[in-house]
Amino acid sequence: MDDVVRPAPPREVPVACTLGPDDGQARLRRWQRLNESATPSARVVAGTLQVRYQPGPGVQEELTDLAAAEQTCCSFVSWSVINSDGQPVLLVSAPANAPDAVSPIAAMFRAAEAPAKLSR
Repeated sequence: MDDVVRPAPPREVPVACTLGPDDGQARLRRWQRLNESATPSARVVAGTLQVRYQPGPGVQEELTDLAAAEQTCCSFVSWSVINSDGQPVLLVSAPANAPDAVSPIAAMFRAAEAPAKLSR
């Protein structure tokens, strides 16, 4: 997929996150380990960040645990994990009244904005 950019390990906690500095660093390390082992690709489609991970031992479980933890501290967006064609996929969705709320998280994953489809 040419419109997908590989994410770099996140280095900072988004501004709206409620984690403290120590907890935030520990959480970022977990994301970094997951990103290093499961080679994710990320993109934003219609206000939803989609991060597709390569399947592997423990990937789905760690992603599900991280998404649940993020939902607690970063509840300004919705966090979920699905399995699509055998790959774990993180979905982070902005509320309808705040479509840019997912932007700081998408930036952490260096997600590309999916191009809009042209109509004729």
